[in-house]
Amino acid sequence: MLVHGGLPWVRRGARRLTGASLALLLGCSGAAQAPSAARPARVVKTPPARSKAPEGPPLLPAHVIAELEDEDATPYFARRGDEALLLYAAGGRLRTRVLGADGAPRGDVAEVGPVAADVPVAALRATPQGYIAAWIEQTEGGRAVRVLALDPAGKPSGPASLVAQTAEDITWLEVLPNAAGALVLWEMPREAQDSAAQDSAAQDSVDRVDVVMTVVAQGKGAAIKPTAPASVARAVLGWNAVATERGAAVALVLPPARGERKPARKADAEDAPGAPKLGSIALLEIDAAGKVSAPVTVSPEPTAQIDLEVASVGGRYLLTWTDERDIDSAVFVAAVEPGGKVVVAPRQATPPSGEQALVSLVAPSAEGGGRALLAWEDLLRLRGGERGGADARGEGRLIHLASVGPDGALSAERAGLVFSASGPPDLVADGDGFAAVTLAPATLKASRGEAAPPVWPTFVRFGPDLSVRAAEPVRAAPFAATDGVPYLVRGLSCHKGACTTLASAAAGAPAQQGGAGAAGGRAGAAGAAGRGAPLALVSLPVRESAWRAPASREDRDPPPRATAVRALVEGDHIARVAAAELDGGGALAAWVTYFVEGASDRAPRGQDLSATLAVRAASPGGPGKLNVISQKASSIGGVAIAAAPPAPADAKGKGGAAQGESVLAWVARERGETQVYVTKLDATGAKVAQKKLTTAPRKKQGGAASEASDVAIAYDGAGGFIVAWVDSRDGNAEVYAARIDRALNRTVPDRRITNAPLDAAEVQIAVRGQEAWLVWSDARPAGDAAAGAAGGAGEPSGEASGDIFLARLDVKTLQRIGDESRLHASPEHSRSPVLAPLEGGAVVGWVDEVAGGGTAAGGGAAAGGQARFVRLDSGGAAQGPPLAVAAPDGAGVSSVALACDKVCRGVLASAPGDSVVLNAFTLAPGEASAPSLKPLAWLTGSASQDVSPVFAGRSGGSLFFADDSVSGAGRVRWMTIAWP
Repeated sequence: MLVHGGLPWVRRGARRLTGASLALLLGCSGAAQAPSAARPARVVKTPPARSKAPEGPPLLPAHVIAELEDEDATPYFARRGDEALLLYAAGGRLRTRVLGADGAPRGDVAEVGPVAADVPVAALRATPQGYIAAWIEQTEGGRAVRVLALDPAGKPSGPASLVAQTAEDITWLEVLPNAAGALVLWEMPREAQDSAAQDSAAQDSVDRVDVVMTVVAQGKGAAIKPTAPASVARAVLGWNAVATERGAAVALVLPPARGERKPARKADAEDAPGAPKLGSIALLEIDAAGKVSAPVTVSPEPTAQIDLEVASVGGRYLLTWTDERDIDSAVFVAAVEPGGKVVVAPRQATPPSGEQALVSLVAPSAEGGGRALLAWEDLLRLRGGERGGADARGEGRLIHLASVGPDGALSAERAGLVFSASGPPDLVADGDGFAAVTLAPATLKASRGEAAPPVWPTFVRFGPDLSVRAAEPVRAAPFAATDGVPYLVRGLSCHKGACTTLASAAAGAPAQQGGAGAAGGRAGAAGAAGRGAPLALVSLPVRESAWRAPASREDRDPPPRATAVRALVEGDHIARVAAAELDGGGALAAWVTYFVEGASDRAPRGQDLSATLAVRAASPGGPGKLNVISQKASSIGGVAIAAAPPAPADAKGKGGAAQGESVLAWVARERGETQVYVTKLDATGAKVAQKKLTTAPRKKQGGAASEASDVAIAYDGAGGFIVAWVDSRDGNAEVYAARIDRALNRTVPDRRITNAPLDAAEVQIAVRGQEAWLVWSDARPAGDAAAGAAGGAGEPSGEASGDIFLARLDVKTLQRIGDESRLHASPEHSRSPVLAPLEGGAVVGWVDEVAGGGTAAGGGAAAGGQARFVRLDSGGAAQGPPLAVAAPDGAGVSSVALACDKVCRGVLASAPGDSVVLNAFTLAPGEASAPSLKPLAWLTGSASQDVSPVFAGRSGGSLFFADDSVSGAGRVRWMTIAWP
């Protein structure tokens, strides 16, 4: 396989970068695999700084086979039956060496001919007659393509043939062998023709490429007869080719026609610098004589990124790419029969999991089981250092693996592979399984994690079910000067159950002559102990190992775990998210965007716009229609939603409702003033009715207008709703409440609930029988008389840092029942309370944010604080001191979501680095120790974002939260979670 694209390509989010050099190794078993400008090379480079190697584990068998003059020089390698050929440059000459099945050199080095000083790209492939090599070289007048035939002993049949020479650029080339010889394809950059693409081309060096070919007929004696160059495709965004018995199949990413361009997203316009080029997918075939078929449209939508890959699987062409037809990018697959019939229409390959990125598609081996390997990355899922790789430590990406058949269906068996680098790991077919060389933390199974492990190139061999057969760091005797670890590892190859990889030392590093481990062997070529870079062929056996594998089976991962992640909206950054469960298993999610008054000029002249308030239904069938409720909402007002069951009919059978109704509470800003509004919604989230709940005067002479903020709402169990909010109409911010009926009429007008000298914030509400419970954060001094009946744990502090308070109200009158109570007093600032009813009472959680960057009282998180949870009895009294829960690795807790049924399930958001991670936990009744946390996902937004997680319903099965996409746009995401 070969991936091509017409521009230096960077996937959004910098998770996959093209920082590696064009050094690469070709010729692994099965279809050819190679990167281009559109894909980083499969070169694993050991970091320069690394810890000392652990003592004890044996080294891998290896043979020194050559010396490279430059440590970054590229050798080329191809297997042909039980033998292989090495092609490399030394002393201005091309040289070859035949290797046996065990990797040992057979005979001496053979000189092939002169080589140009500048050869940016080359390829070597095995053919029935021997081998064919082709390369691009720099000439005085531009670029040239040359082709050379080699016999099975690696000797040339004649001088290299010049097949193309041009003053224009040639950026990539590939050799696709067949029974009669080979097709040699190369690409030439072209400027975009339409104005929109030309604007983009000003930011990128290349926008389109032409694909050109020559037919190389290889007769007896390995003589070749290249044809004149002929066009394959013009002005395409990207391409990918696979060799077949009939010739080749070429998959294309075609630019959209004028007027067909995918609508640009806000903050991610298609013509913005760095934005991925998108197009449609087509496929054409070339026979051995060079006849090109007409392209067949595979995916007409102009939504495919240029990372297209194609492989021959089970007699079909399997195509895969990253697609952006929905809000989240996703990996798509399609299948085409030879001749051009699309037999599997484009579809998403995996369940929704947030933004995805294709890593690679690996064709099955000739002796394998007929299934390919699909590798992809979920940008919201766990990082490699957090779970995958059998408890591997350290930062890294987690690459997901699954086998895929000719029908495009993925296997139930899944594996995760840690990769601590930017480009893709080296992946090839290994008999009926697969093999990988990755860069990952190297730890022994017996290690207890006393020190940070070194990051080394490591091989993994997988069985057909993706179980790990073997795994070890690539360490061999020729690299004794660096603890056995090579400088570069590339060219993973497997044949008949034996796998090898090329490895080289840095220039000037001494190499041990001869074999290593059990292999023995011969000395290297051309003075391997000199100043050059020793090149060794390292065997990767299946054997017992003391090393911990950087891979593991994912389908055996116990819950809690995320089962699907979908984006509900993309656009402005999100300030607050709310959700409510509906009858039938669905939910309504609502959100308000982040808007700073006076900081935006997006409102048309004469219009008064603020934050956007929107609602969308989420059901097992997927998201529903997006409903924009208002564009005059207040970000600080927040949003809350509560659902009610269907209304009962009256005595005459009238007035009933077949479906439940939901009511949205929010704050509108009109002419600079804020008021609380309530909106009735149907099951799809569409607006049915709307009324203003408050009419408080907001203007003040000589001062700022008062504000309404932090709304909350709950169904009262008797056909109405109770709304609570924070209001500063009387000076400082106090908690207010009102009751409405189903028609949104007030049945209990605004009632002030609190009366304290300092501000209240972030009120939450829940109804228990005939009582409505309110919790909020209040900055009143610890000795305030209103908190005298606290009964909460902890000694009061002398400062007003903010504590969590509880008030109980009568549902019908909203009169307070008893005194307010302080649930916990501490020197930290307590904020962001959550309230979840539980049998016999409720559970309250909140975040203790440490003032001044110290450590939270009682031990726990750093500057961001920790979470606390306290269980309340039926009278609202705390049952013991709050339980402190710290985030992993000393990270600060930013927010908490809580849902309680028979047990409480929660999600804790923390920021251990530059992004946010969601951790799941379970609180059983009466639990006295802090629960264990399990990471659910790393988010793509920044660590400073409040993701506002919230559950819909009491089961904790649906979580909604805010996040920024890798492109920077705000998103609301819906995650379904499987719990124990």
